[in-house]
Amino acid sequence: MTEPEHVPVMPDEVIEALALQPGGLYVDATVGAGGHSQLILESCPGTRVVAIDKDPTMLPLATTRLRRYGDRVRLVRRGFEDLLDVLSELNIDSGIDGVVIDCGPSRDQLAGRTAGRGRGFSMWGGDDPLEMSFDPDGGRTAASLLHDLSEGELRELFGRTLRGGEVRRVVRAVIREREQRPIRTAGHLTGLLREALKYKGPGVDKRVAAAYLALRIAVNDELEVLRRGIDASVEALRPGGRLAVLTFQGLEHGLVRRRLRELEGGPIGPPRLVGAPEREAKMKVLERSPRSPTEEEKSRNPAARSARLHVAERV
Repeated sequence: MTEPEHVPVMPDEVIEALALQPGGLYVDATVGAGGHSQLILESCPGTRVVAIDKDPTMLPLATTRLRRYGDRVRLVRRGFEDLLDVLSELNIDSGIDGVVIDCGPSRDQLAGRTAGRGRGFSMWGGDDPLEMSFDPDGGRTAASLLHDLSEGELRELFGRTLRGGEVRRVVRAVIREREQRPIRTAGHLTGLLREALKYKGPGVDKRVAAAYLALRIAVNDELEVLRRGIDASVEALRPGGRLAVLTFQGLEHGLVRRRLRELEGGPIGPPRLVGAPEREAKMKVLERSPRSPTEEEKSRNPAARSARLHVAERV
């Protein structure tokens, strides 16, 4: 088994955020290669972990890394939005003590090291097939979206991460190209996007990466899945249990901050509206601004540069 490349982001901060309890039960909702799970199991006596991932190519890496902990860890192939179903199937009917959600792909997924080939996550993927799905058995791919979506739907898709003029150029280029031949590989898409965005000059690759991000979000329905995952985690936590969410880009940052604030309760609508209904308070946000990685970590692990850690406690 190939050793994983991925390094857990903000490891000390995540362990501190979870406030581990001896014998506590925790969910690593995006286990990947098992880095955060290992830290949970090693950092406090008797801790137990339910480790979840929808990518079957990642589970063997996690299994190898966590085998030494025996029945203290249970690995399940599932998406974290299905957390409540997972716990029910494992006959876990009492509250859990903490959940960590690490958004975004791992280095191993980006490089295709676990599957023997990439899935088109990276603009540098060359001949990698343009899939971009965290679940390789899922039916939707980036190539199918580029082929099937209407002009309006493509504008909406790319509008999440690109600016107005960029959206028009990219959508026009995609429609023109797909009339000639399907866009099936990362190299084909990267060349197309660079040509469409070349007026950006030296900054063109950043804008190409933003277009890739828009496609990946759409393929995996990432924002809706993240919202559902947060809600499922909240329902699974016992009072005093902690939720730690690592986000890596602006749309994720904003969604998590908004949802956690909504879960703090308070009036629905303008706060001064007389008679406005109140939301039930389910969570307490422990830090108003999410934490960022240290400069030392960012220099050691460039993948951590954009990370933000959001922490809340079940009330």
